[in-house]
Amino acid sequence: MSDMVSELERKAMQGYEMPKGLSQSQQIFYLSMVRLYELYRNKTYTKEQAHNMKLDLIAQYRNNEFYEKLLAHHAQIHNRYSNVMTEAEKHGCLICKRLVRIFDGRE
Repeated sequence: MSDMVSELERKAMQGYEMPKGLSQSQQIFYLSMVRLYELYRNKTYTKEQAHNMKLDLIAQYRNNEFYEKLLAHHAQIHNRYSNVMTEAEKHGCLICKRLVRIFDGRE
C-alpha cells in the first residue's frame, strides 16, 4: 500500500476531518473509507466484506489517480503545442489548417 493510501485510511478510521488540499481521487477515497468504517462499526459489513470493499476502493483510487495524472499530462502537452496550432491556423496551408481543425475536434 502506498503511503498516501495508508495515511488517508488511518485518518478515516480514526475519524479525522478530511485533510485540506487533497486531489479529487484522494477526496473520494477518503470519504469512501470513512463510510466503509462506519458500515463496519455498525456491523452492516462483516470483517471480510469490509476487507474486500477496502481492496476495491484502493484499486479504484489507483485508477482514478492514474487518470488524473494522465489528464494533467495531456493538458501540459496541449499547452506546449497550442501556440503552434494557432500559428498554423492563421498562416498555414490548407492541410495545416485542416490538421488544426482535427486536433481541435472541429472536424
